Amino acid sequence: MRKHRHLPLVAIISLLLSCLAMTHAQQQSDVKNGAAADIVFLVDSSWSAGKDRFLLVQEFLSDVVESLAVGDNDFHFALVRLNGNPHTEFLLNTYHTKQEVLSHILNMSYIGGSNQTGKGLEYIIHSHLTEASGSRAADGVPQVIVVLTDGQSEDGFALPSAELKSADVNVFAVGVEDADETALREIASDPLSMHVFNLENVTSLHDIVGNLVSCIRSSVNPERAGDTESLKDITAQDSADIIFLIDGSNNTGSAHFAVIRDFLVNVLERLSVGNQQIRVGVVQYSDEPRTVFSLNTYPSKATVLDAVKRLSFEGGELANIGLALDYVVENHFTRAGGSRVEEGVPQVLVLISAGPSSDEIRDGVVALKQASVFSFGLGAQAASRAELQHIATDDSLVFTVPEFRSFGDLQEQILPYLSRVAQRHIILQPPAIVTQVVEVNKRDIVFLVDGSSSLGQPNFNAIRDFVARVIQRLEIGKDLVQVSVAQYADTVKPEFYLNTHANKKDAITAVRRMRALEGSALYTGSALDFVRNNLFTSAAGHRAAEGVPKLLVLITGGKSLDEVSQPAQELKRGSIMAFAIGSRASDEDELKEIAFDSSLVFIPAEFRPAPLQSMLLSLLAPLRTLTGTTEESKRDILFLFDGSANVMGQFPAVRDFLYKIVEELDVKPDGTRVAIAQFSDDVRLESRFNEHQNKAEILNLVKRMKIKTGKALNLGYALDYALRNIFVRSAGSRIEDNVQQFLVLLVAGRSTDAVAGPASSLKQRGVIPFIFQAKNADPDELEQIVPAPAFILAAESLPKIGDLQAQIVSLLKAAQSAGPVSGEKDVVFLIDGSEGVRSGFPLLKEFVQRVVENLDVGPDRVRVALVQYSDRTRPEFYLNSHMDQQGVISAIRKLTLLGGPIPNTGAALDFVLRNILTRSTGSRIADGVPQLLIVLTAERSGDDVRGPSVVLKQGGAVPIGIGIGNADISEMQTISFIPDFALAIPTFRELGTVQQLISERVIQLNREELSTLKPVFLPSPSAGVGSKKDVVFLIDGSQNAGPEFQHIRTLIERLVEYLDIGFDTTRVAVIQFSDDSKVEFPLNAHFSKDEVQNAVRRLRPKGGRQVYIGNALQYALKNVFQRPLGSRIEEGVPQFLVLISSGRSDDEVGESAVELKQFGVAPLAIARHTDQEELVKISLSPEYVFSVSTFRELPRLEQKLLSPITTLTSQQIQQILASTRYPPSVIESDAADIVFLIDSSDAVRPDGIAHIRDFISRIVRRLNIGPSKVRIGVVQFSNDVFPEFYLKTHKTQNLVLEAIRRLRFKGGSPLNTGKALEFVARNLFVKSAGSRIEDGVPQHLVLFLGGKSQDDVTRHAQVISSSGIMRLGIGDRNVDRTDLQAITNDPRLVFTVREFRELPNIEERVMLSFGPSGATPQPPGVDFTSPPRPEKKKADIVFLLDGSINFRRDSFQEVLRFVAEIVDTVYEDGDSIRVGLVQYNSDPTDEFFLKDYSTKRQIIDAINKVVYKGGRHANTKVGIEHLRLNHFVPSAGSRLDERVPQIAFVITGGKSVEDAQGVSLALTQKGVKVFAVGVRNIDSEEVGKIASNSATAFRVGSVQELSELSETVLETLHDAMHETLCPGVTDVSKACNLEVILGFDGSRDQNVFVSQKGLESKMDDILTRISQMQRISCSGSQLPTVRVSVVANTPSGPVEAFDFAEYQPELFEKFRNMRSQHPYILTADTLRLYQNKFKQSSPDSVKVVIHFTDGVDGDLDDLHRASEELRQEGRCQASLV
Repeated sequence: MRKHRHLPLVAIISLLLSCLAMTHAQQQSDVKNGAAADIVFLVDSSWSAGKDRFLLVQEFLSDVVESLAVGDNDFHFALVRLNGNPHTEFLLNTYHTKQEVLSHILNMSYIGGSNQTGKGLEYIIHSHLTEASGSRAADGVPQVIVVLTDGQSEDGFALPSAELKSADVNVFAVGVEDADETALREIASDPLSMHVFNLENVTSLHDIVGNLVSCIRSSVNPERAGDTESLKDITAQDSADIIFLIDGSNNTGSAHFAVIRDFLVNVLERLSVGNQQIRVGVVQYSDEPRTVFSLNTYPSKATVLDAVKRLSFEGGELANIGLALDYVVENHFTRAGGSRVEEGVPQVLVLISAGPSSDEIRDGVVALKQASVFSFGLGAQAASRAELQHIATDDSLVFTVPEFRSFGDLQEQILPYLSRVAQRHIILQPPAIVTQVVEVNKRDIVFLVDGSSSLGQPNFNAIRDFVARVIQRLEIGKDLVQVSVAQYADTVKPEFYLNTHANKKDAITAVRRMRALEGSALYTGSALDFVRNNLFTSAAGHRAAEGVPKLLVLITGGKSLDEVSQPAQELKRGSIMAFAIGSRASDEDELKEIAFDSSLVFIPAEFRPAPLQSMLLSLLAPLRTLTGTTEESKRDILFLFDGSANVMGQFPAVRDFLYKIVEELDVKPDGTRVAIAQFSDDVRLESRFNEHQNKAEILNLVKRMKIKTGKALNLGYALDYALRNIFVRSAGSRIEDNVQQFLVLLVAGRSTDAVAGPASSLKQRGVIPFIFQAKNADPDELEQIVPAPAFILAAESLPKIGDLQAQIVSLLKAAQSAGPVSGEKDVVFLIDGSEGVRSGFPLLKEFVQRVVENLDVGPDRVRVALVQYSDRTRPEFYLNSHMDQQGVISAIRKLTLLGGPIPNTGAALDFVLRNILTRSTGSRIADGVPQLLIVLTAERSGDDVRGPSVVLKQGGAVPIGIGIGNADISEMQTISFIPDFALAIPTFRELGTVQQLISERVIQLNREELSTLKPVFLPSPSAGVGSKKDVVFLIDGSQNAGPEFQHIRTLIERLVEYLDIGFDTTRVAVIQFSDDSKVEFPLNAHFSKDEVQNAVRRLRPKGGRQVYIGNALQYALKNVFQRPLGSRIEEGVPQFLVLISSGRSDDEVGESAVELKQFGVAPLAIARHTDQEELVKISLSPEYVFSVSTFRELPRLEQKLLSPITTLTSQQIQQILASTRYPPSVIESDAADIVFLIDSSDAVRPDGIAHIRDFISRIVRRLNIGPSKVRIGVVQFSNDVFPEFYLKTHKTQNLVLEAIRRLRFKGGSPLNTGKALEFVARNLFVKSAGSRIEDGVPQHLVLFLGGKSQDDVTRHAQVISSSGIMRLGIGDRNVDRTDLQAITNDPRLVFTVREFRELPNIEERVMLSFGPSGATPQPPGVDFTSPPRPEKKKADIVFLLDGSINFRRDSFQEVLRFVAEIVDTVYEDGDSIRVGLVQYNSDPTDEFFLKDYSTKRQIIDAINKVVYKGGRHANTKVGIEHLRLNHFVPSAGSRLDERVPQIAFVITGGKSVEDAQGVSLALTQKGVKVFAVGVRNIDSEEVGKIASNSATAFRVGSVQELSELSETVLETLHDAMHETLCPGVTDVSKACNLEVILGFDGSRDQNVFVSQKGLESKMDDILTRISQMQRISCSGSQLPTVRVSVVANTPSGPVEAFDFAEYQPELFEKFRNMRSQHPYILTADTLRLYQNKFKQSSPDSVKVVIHFTDGVDGDLDDLHRASEELRQEGRCQASLV
């Protein structure tokens, strides 16, 4: 691979030289005086095909506009694009603000184009440079055209360019992608040095923005600032950014360093240093560069001078100038480092050196020149003048003295140059155009570093720095060199993986942060194994599929304590090339054994910087070039490409394709030679084999190639010409030396002459042809040329010919190399093709293809077959179907899913043995060729696998089983030749992580290897489940259990200690419950005892006042006892649930317990303070019920619990459950099961779903919902089916309504109603889903339909009808009424409305249609009160959306959809919700305010009309501050003063350029709840800083995941909208007065001060902390005024320690005096006491009660009433502790 580095180009530098003459003061003057111009962009986008390249054009245009339209400048813009004919995007008078122009540019879509630039210029003259189109030429406003072109106009430039020059128009020509320099000069204005830009590629556009802007400004305001020659008269017009890079190594020494410091002070005294003038930074270098201060650190000369005077000598053995040059470019000549390079300010480096560089400087010098930095070189003592000249911009900028005492003399020499650079009198002289082609072979390199304690810290530091230097010299990048670093001692610690860091800077930073592992021993052997198995994998970033070499650099300081021979051999077998660097203490023989070759062993004198540095170049050479293979064979390749009219307009794509192919070849005189020719009616020879014999030369030639042209296509002539004139010795061919000759032919049309004769001659000469067939080429004609059709590669189109690059490179290399050493073998892939695989089938195909790509496919080498199976078997191709790798891969790509319900793996194994491993189908089993079978499945087999696998293995086959997802690992082990061959991965995405392992295993399993292995015959998987258990602990985390929670934790820990924890043995899960339930970890989270116990130790009580055991049992069944969550219930593994509760359940447990047991779960119940009856209902049987008075007694239950867990089998559990009698279900007279089936296809649209959702909610509110009454289920469908919830899911009306409220539009087409009917019949109206159809409860199906079904509805309607299910059909005007009638079978049960918004009109008729089932809220004679409708919501919500390039346009649309979905779901009928929206990048744009729209429909329409803003940066701080000042204010529609909840909703795709935490806090303190959603490139910590608290902070990995976040966001948003301040209390943000009552009670028979020994100290702490409250809810700088009273109640009346007062420590004694009064009680009178106290206090204060209690002493109902009275009077905050 190669990487292009373009040193400054002539055109770019000449522009820089011309344009930088305008000083910084001049630019400021432009802004003040208001420079004016009319600027028209003409964009020829024919060369910018592809979305990514076009985005770069958009960014370029945006950056130019952004840079010009500043201050008072009056620039008007227009834009014309070429797409066949010129197309006006906008005129000069279309837009009047910069923002409108930018918005238009960023929202343009790619439309292709042509390169008729001449026509475009003519169009501008006549259509844009006119007064009607906004031109101000008549007013003397300069006219400017900026042309973006490839300079190869199809229609000529002459006429328009002449007209332009005569019209006094300034034309700037920007050429890209090999533009024709002559053409650019023809249209550009004079001086050409200022008006012509010629770039190598589109990615360079960004680099010229600053120069182009400067030149445009210069052209429209040509007056120049006056020159000044006097050094002492430097004015504010001077500007430059100067970095002084000082040698701080031992070459300088501390004494001489003082000389340098004085020199700097004297120079800076003479310069106009300041923030707007000359900025200064200082960097000191030795081993590493170190920033002393940056360009933006100090704003004034005085502060800079003070900093320089404080400079101190650092010291260091080395002087790494190369590293330092890279460092200053990356860290200082950047905007972040204070550089003003984008403003056109000169960038200056002054290097002060005292000796030659210790490292290579080439890369650093290139980086400097690329960054257009003026470089000066100052040297003293041993400094290398030649080195300084290489670094400096010009030899005249190098100044040296023999010793430091003369260094001060250089001051007068350098000062004139520095000042003239600042005044723009000195400009960069352009070097010749230099394109440096740097060879960068792709490679993956792992550094394995000794981190043992015996190494010592200094040695470790030296090694760490050495690794950083090696990486510094490598070309790091995703498509270049990847590096990984790991430490080892007695264990291995990966510091980072191959795919962790995509650039050099990040990798080096990570290395420098390394800290020694400090392990006690050195196990090199096991470390090598770890690297092979864990770091050189696809998951870790190794690019195996690309054949990237694997290199390992081992650095060790001692002899290994374990064996290294076998691991070293495994490295070599795995093609891992190891380098070994060892200290004197290491074993040299051991190092040689590890190293790939003895030449790769390095033993420095010691692990110190200097010795390690001395071997750097010796290490780098092989590290950069080693491939691990023998030298590529010699070969001569002729590329003979169609240059006729067939490729006209598409030749650049052909040229790029050729470039990329050559780039992959090892071109050199003694290796691969390349010749190039084009043909049409005749042949044009571009290069002979002996003409350009290295890659750089041939690539430069390819880049300059122009199309030959010609109408005829004489392919026969071209072939004959090639044989006579190119494949000959005189042209450099080595055909007579038996070097293989290749012809790579591109043909895009039918030949006009005969090809048979020349083709025959070609074959006779032994030339191997490969042909690219494009466009109208005749395949029959081409087949005459090639030995087989496989040698013809068809291109879909010429622009897409690049897709064939990898294929041809692979073929060219394979044709002359032995390929992978895999030997003779037959490989059969047996892949699961059942429905369960559908979503992962593409990944499955890719995996098989990748494995095949590593095989040496051929008739006498590896043969491949593939069989797909489910409940049937289908051979896709046999072992003799395809005899080359390409044929096999093409067949794999064409695979389609077989389909089928379940995979019968046993039958498929039998099929393979009988029908594939036979001679007739190509198997060589009879010849002793290894027969390898790779089985891939994602489900447990539907039949027995043991029998067929035994026969298969006995028959000579070698199966390898790979289980994915739900597959059974024990089945895979049974099938595999030996159990170790079996693999299990969780999802299809992980296939890539095992591909390399499988490939290596297939290659290594040859006859010799297999002769050492014997097959293992395991028993049937179902026979070995005795040790398998799934144990779920369901533990009480409520406040009741909290004080003794540690005893629950300890019990689980101890039980786990006894259990055999493992993937194939016992699995453990933990759920906590109280008011709700929470999975702490599922059954498939931890597979070792230590992992489980560590997870248990981290458990903390979740809190909550209620204990809902019934709900928790349901939760466990749904969320843990399921196969995807690790349960093996379907495999017959015993399922145990250990319930630990603190008391009686607050909900009904009976039904949930029955359902759990009927599912096959064995519950064991432990409870404190409860009756036996409830526990017996729950447990497997009464003997498994355990009561304790305190959880401290739990240890005595250990063995009683272990006994059933370890001994009960599934059969025994089933026997116990079968003998259990369950009470009959209670079914009330008004019971019914109602399923709503909703059409959610594209025809219904989101607004239709909203109306349906609201209608269903109204129906549900009228129904008597309950487990024994009416049950509800909801399903949506379109082309697929989406169950929302089942009949058994929600047991109360509120829960059902909440679930309905969250229904969201699904979309999709076509409409498959039949499929949906089948689904509800099979999955909803069944007992397992909660249907009581078997109990005779009426079953209702309510179908909403908005279109005609594309599948058959009749058959499934009949099935539903025959089941006794009543069908009700509701449709809008688009529905097919015959469909509805076929489904309902009764016209009276069909209801239609014109639009779904009219559904309320049929509400009564729908209710009546439920018939006599009584599914109504008030059955006759029953006084039933329906739950109250949810309170209508009020809220003001402002969305702040990141509109920068953090989100591309399509991603931004996803964000808008998410916002619309939130609004649609949260805004219900009758709600008073206002919404505003702001989009931001570096500044905010108001889309609409809270006051603008009053209905949900209007708001959603406004959201959908928001246009993507774009922009390079996102400043969230500015956006949030904008919300605070401009949106959450009354004038914008905010109702903050009316106490309506205020919510800011921030969605950002990246880190803010300024910290937003402070402004978010200010917004929160204003009373606004800030929600923050981070997407992609922002971590959770950053999101947390923006959000008001952790509950309102969310993060997802991509915009596609936003929809998955909706549910969580909605719940939190719902809570936020229902938070209200105390009614009747003045807003806390205005009145910061707080009154707190502290009360307490104790047992009647004990003094609370005695029984609760900590009461006094805790009360003292609480009183102190309350008195020191911060300004949590106060406005401005207010602090809260807190007054506190301590009072308690006794049977004889209240006792008060003190009345409301600001707490002082002396008051505490009054509290202590309450010791003598007891008992203290909690009754309704206690709360009334508090109520009376508050009545007598200030009405403007917020009231809070904190009461410490050991339990209620009076009637609980009375207490509830008193509590409610307290709240109703506004005393709303009460806390019982």
